[in-house]
Amino acid sequence: MIGRQKERAAVVEALAPSAPVASLLLLGEPGVGKTTLLDAAADEAAAAGTRVLRVRGNAAESELAFAGLHQLLLPVLDGAQGLPVRQRAALLSAFGLGDDQAPPDLMMTSLAVLTLASQLASAHRLLIVADDVQWLDRGSCQVLGFLARRLAGEPIGLLVAARGTRRPDWLDPAVAELVVPALPPADAAELLSAQPWTLTGPARRRVLDTAAGNPLALVELARQAASDGGVPVTGRLPVTDLLERTFADQVGALPAASREALLLAAAAEGASLAAVMAALPEGTDVEVWQPAEQAGLVRLHADRIDFRHPLIRSAVYGAAPFAVRRRAHLALADALTGDPDRRAWQLSAATVAPDASVAEALEGTAMRAVARGAMAEAVAGLERAAELGTDPADRTRRLATAAYASVLAGDLGQAEALASRALEANRDPAATGWISGLSGLVAMLTMRMDRAFALVDADGLMHPAAIGAGVSTIATGIAYHSGSPAQRDRLRTLLELRDDRAVADHPFHLWDLGVTDPFRHGAAIRDRLPALAAAPGRLPTELHTLGVLALVLDETETAVSLLGELVNPQWEDADAFHAGMTAADLAWANLDGGRWADARLGAERLAARFAEGDHTLGSVRAAAVLATLDALTGEPERALRHAAAALAVTEPAGVLGTVVRARRAAGLAATALGDHATAHRHLRALFDATGAPLHPHLSCYAVADHAAAAVLTGRADEARTVLERVSCEVGDGASARLRQAMNRAAALLAGPEDADGLFAAALGDPTGRRWPFERAQAWLDRGEWLRRQRRIAEAREALTTAREIFDGLGAVHWSARAEAELRAAGVAVESARHSALRSLTPQRQRIVRLAAQGLTNREIGERLFLSPRTVGTHLYQAFPVLGVTSRSQLRDVVEQDAGPGR
Repeated sequence: MIGRQKERAAVVEALAPSAPVASLLLLGEPGVGKTTLLDAAADEAAAAGTRVLRVRGNAAESELAFAGLHQLLLPVLDGAQGLPVRQRAALLSAFGLGDDQAPPDLMMTSLAVLTLASQLASAHRLLIVADDVQWLDRGSCQVLGFLARRLAGEPIGLLVAARGTRRPDWLDPAVAELVVPALPPADAAELLSAQPWTLTGPARRRVLDTAAGNPLALVELARQAASDGGVPVTGRLPVTDLLERTFADQVGALPAASREALLLAAAAEGASLAAVMAALPEGTDVEVWQPAEQAGLVRLHADRIDFRHPLIRSAVYGAAPFAVRRRAHLALADALTGDPDRRAWQLSAATVAPDASVAEALEGTAMRAVARGAMAEAVAGLERAAELGTDPADRTRRLATAAYASVLAGDLGQAEALASRALEANRDPAATGWISGLSGLVAMLTMRMDRAFALVDADGLMHPAAIGAGVSTIATGIAYHSGSPAQRDRLRTLLELRDDRAVADHPFHLWDLGVTDPFRHGAAIRDRLPALAAAPGRLPTELHTLGVLALVLDETETAVSLLGELVNPQWEDADAFHAGMTAADLAWANLDGGRWADARLGAERLAARFAEGDHTLGSVRAAAVLATLDALTGEPERALRHAAAALAVTEPAGVLGTVVRARRAAGLAATALGDHATAHRHLRALFDATGAPLHPHLSCYAVADHAAAAVLTGRADEARTVLERVSCEVGDGASARLRQAMNRAAALLAGPEDADGLFAAALGDPTGRRWPFERAQAWLDRGEWLRRQRRIAEAREALTTAREIFDGLGAVHWSARAEAELRAAGVAVESARHSALRSLTPQRQRIVRLAAQGLTNREIGERLFLSPRTVGTHLYQAFPVLGVTSRSQLRDVVEQDAGPGR
């Protein structure tokens, strides 16, 4: 630890119990001393009574689902028996254990790990140490990322080390980082002097110059120089190459049997010692490892073999000719018959020509990874299985499955490439539609709308006899987001000709009808939705389809419930699933239903990706969510910036669904600023020159906002034309929400003799309470109208109701407007009250609201994917802000904040 006092102090400070979040990331080049710092921290923690759990990534296991997590938890896995049932089942299922055959929920698995860690930490402080995380499997990384975000209030420390200077993308930016530098010259000289191999003169200078302050290079070059009598001329090799060459030279000096054993260990790193021994020639004794141990290359344990440094493994493996490595992989495959996943990858590494049996084994491994929720590992397995297969149909199927798994994982570039390869490999006309549909889906998600529809409608793929449920679902989704009349008409014709008897109640079938003609088919589908939503065993794609369908048809609560099962805003990868589309859909549902904190929580990370240049349909829709929220909650200038950025991308791409959302957000922002002319300009752009809806569905919902802006700018006649055209489009198919908006628009545009009845119609259906902001707008407009009619008592009641709802939502401008109207009606009102509840973070607001419903800390933790201890910490910190001292008072706080919602 020469020269590392500053780094050691930084580690101690970061992991101190008093730190808000006890975590630290170490970065640096190979051999710079990251592992040494981890070892020192772990030893000191253990000496102080802390429980230490460790995991070290290795390249040989990076494609094995949850291999790193299993390594981390193996010493404490018996503690899983004390977990709640769902968590225990998810954790064991992730490891291929247990009896539950259902695919595990990755976030439930993560919550199980958090709960287990929290339980361990309740007895003794816990330190989790993760080394070489650049080689950890993706699933294990996601779980560690989940933990890193939830350490506040927990007696748990997290110490992570990764090669290089780029922080892992899955690790929370709030985790502090420390780049471990090379040693300064004086410290490097001291470290060299401390070695048992004495070097002087030119040899010493050569070692110091060549190592350039890298501690591992200093030690290994000094060892080599002492044994060989000098330092070889290496030129200016990168440290990694230099060290690998150095280690390879050390391995070359070992007996042949030890070199063979080392190669098997390098090819099977992560496998048990017993498996490696079984792969060695019969009769080989454990003493075969002694020369390698004496040379300091490996450490032997009762159950495993550890290379002292990952570069030793790389050197051993890289120095062997391919034919020798192949024999090692085949020997390991024979020894791993009880571990089908490791065996499949060993066979894969040994196979150079197509081999149907190896491809089948690898596909089985990949599908088990899918069942465990490890999509990245599944894609790698399916892609390799496609390369090794001998049947073109199998190759096509594997590539197409890998493409769809990539979409679900949010990697659209990989998905497009895999779908293209599947199409090239395909020889079956029946499969062409689905594969082309996948390409169309990727094109839609990357906002190439014309190309997207052309792909699903190419070469007769969309004729009624050939159209499949999956392809039609993609096609109707493209047409909905594009808002293209031509695409919509094409689909209407095809769907009317399709034989629907066999799929009448399938979610995909109802989706096709609902999004293509929501006003014509909406009522019938709404009747079927409750039973379909409650049906058990739905696939994630079916849940997503039903959830978005519910959103389109204004079954907002159902949409929140279904979509929340897939992408709870608390989840680390919520913005990745289905390329962010599901997270954006859930954010819109929460916004519509008045859960604005949840909407913001679900959209912010995804919208940040858009701001960074990741222009996908999911990210730009999230930006439109934020634009709307900012307009409503008192940040209209920021809302206009978000809306302008979204429009700059979506208008040229012809994504009319998001264009309408962004324009409406801009109109609301201009309204909040009192700029009614600009508000009218944005809102009028949602309808064409004749007044018809620009987007046949979404534009209709802005009809009342447009009418309000039109009245204020002297364009009421134009607004009447728009309302008439919307009424023609909707016919008798309006939902309760849309009827409320249309009646409000009609009331704003009517004469005194008709307005009262129309306002009463807008507010008469209690179902309208499900959309509180729009409900409050109607109350506000009615109150203003009543005041102008000098019906002051009624006006006061309506305006008071509006103000209370706006206050509960945090709709700053509209609350102030209601307050001003109340003053004009002769009511002495205080300025809008500051909401202590809304001053909390979105996550803390959710915890308070759930606690107010009577949920325990454990129940809240399960719902929000937090440990009970963390929930308790949040409540403890929220109580003083809310002015309460017990949970029983939270209900009053929440009810006072929400208002009556009439």
